[in-house]
Amino acid sequence: MENEPRQMAEIIEQSLREFNSAMQHREQAIVKIGNQTAQMIRVSMIGLILVLFAVFALIAILLSDMGNITKRLEEVVDHMGNMNKNIVYMADNMNYVKQSVDLVRISIDGVEKHIRVMPLMQVSVDHISDNIFTMNQNINNVNANIKSLNSNLTVMTIDMARINQQFGSLNHQLGGMGFNIDRIAAPIKMLPFPR
Repeated sequence: MENEPRQMAEIIEQSLREFNSAMQHREQAIVKIGNQTAQMIRVSMIGLILVLFAVFALIAILLSDMGNITKRLEEVVDHMGNMNKNIVYMADNMNYVKQSVDLVRISIDGVEKHIRVMPLMQVSVDHISDNIFTMNQNINNVNANIKSLNSNLTVMTIDMARINQQFGSLNHQLGGMGFNIDRIAAPIKMLPFPR
């Protein structure tokens, strides 16, 4: 009977020691989980910041290329305006040629009756020669503008290829970011947190 209180005290003391040891283990596990979680958060934040820098750099390059394309489009619009002017000049010259041809035809019709019309016919032929020379100059100007337009379209094609490449790189970076986030979240899914 005297040993029963002592045994009870030993049992209680043993239970308290085990409880204290379990609490210490639990506290160490909580601190370890907290440290690992903080480290995972730090690593994921650093990775996210690096990916954001890469995305912003790609966006800046994309905006620069879009500016170049806008400049090329403005040059194309200028060349198209010049071509339009040259076509208008050609139309005017064609009208002059038509008028001159009409004058020549009138002159030829009246040759038999009116020999005095010969000088007028000579003037009309001179006008035709002048108008054909001017028309050739305008055609040369149109050809020059078409060459410049082709050059600008080639540069635009190169810029569009760069943009496509940068979009591909951006998609790759975003895919990598999603994969990294899944990898970072994998250890957290194993923790016994309520879902």
